Amino acid sequence: MSDLAARFAQLASEYDSRKKAATALVGRWDWYTWPGLDLRPLHFERDLLKAGRRLDARPPVDRDVLRIGFDVEARAVVIEEYSGSLHGRLYYETFVCHDGDVVEAARFDTDGPIYLHEYRFVDGLMRSADTVARRGSGREAYAYTDGQISRVEIEHDSRAPSVLTAEHDDRGLVRVVEVMGRRSEVRYERPPAGFDLEAACRSIKDALIMLIPDAVARLAVDGPAACVALSYDRSDALSFEVHGATEEERAALAAIDAQAAWSPADFGARADVDLDGAGSVRLVRQELALLDADDLDAAAGSEAGRRLLCAVAAQLNHRDWSNMLPVTDDFVVYPVDLELVDLERNLADCLPPDRLARLRERRLR
Repeated sequence: MSDLAARFAQLASEYDSRKKAATALVGRWDWYTWPGLDLRPLHFERDLLKAGRRLDARPPVDRDVLRIGFDVEARAVVIEEYSGSLHGRLYYETFVCHDGDVVEAARFDTDGPIYLHEYRFVDGLMRSADTVARRGSGREAYAYTDGQISRVEIEHDSRAPSVLTAEHDDRGLVRVVEVMGRRSEVRYERPPAGFDLEAACRSIKDALIMLIPDAVARLAVDGPAACVALSYDRSDALSFEVHGATEEERAALAAIDAQAAWSPADFGARADVDLDGAGSVRLVRQELALLDADDLDAAAGSEAGRRLLCAVAAQLNHRDWSNMLPVTDDFVVYPVDLELVDLERNLADCLPPDRLARLRERRLR
């Protein structure tokens, strides 16, 4: 590792030479969906991602996309990553050197080297990956059963050691479990035969309609509640918190910024929702994440999660809340992401048109 760290320290001066050497080996260029390709076993599966797929042409510039250069042996030697949020600008470059059973990958951005990886193979199977990066170093060791990855031992200087175990059958990967100390977590599990994602989402919706009012009852709201917000991250709408605010709180926030009156991060009252008993929520989260990973034109899984929360809020907005906590006459339940990107369409999806019109008219006063 010390030798790799020393070589990483020299990378800044090697950008031009590595790029020239790698580019000279390219026999063809192909476009790939994000996250592209990676040689490391279970690299994508452990994070609920799918390897990128080859495209016939470059997609619109607002999509994250990779251009990969392959040598005459069909090995990736140059990987260019283009950002949709940066209007298609190149922002990462990786140059890969294949030297027998040793492969070295050096990644750069405009600030210089990001990482240097060294992969070692035996009989065509990767046995280890040593890594040095700006924020630390690590090592992974790989074991196989009947030629299939079965164990990954992970060490990194910023986290406790862990072990991934992988189970396979004649249909492919069955399960990936990570053990870190005494904690064990399923990172991936193949859905059982007959699993219906839409039916599972409906089951979770019904469970949330029962669970959210219990969370609302625990809110420490100082006065009649004007709203309850279901606050989520856009990458996973099914991991959310319940926030509440009075009309006075919202008015004070609006005096600072109109959008702040809808921002649950600025509300004083918060409660968690325990989703562990809400049907197959872990499996649903997994399958929604994999929908995102396999979709080029839209974040399909994130959109499905967003719509599920909107459907929950729509039904909760028909509920009589007065027997649970004091509420204002125009009390509303709505889901919203932390950045408020989804606010307007969420309001339209969870409120009847006439009620939404009254709410918007009130906001303009």
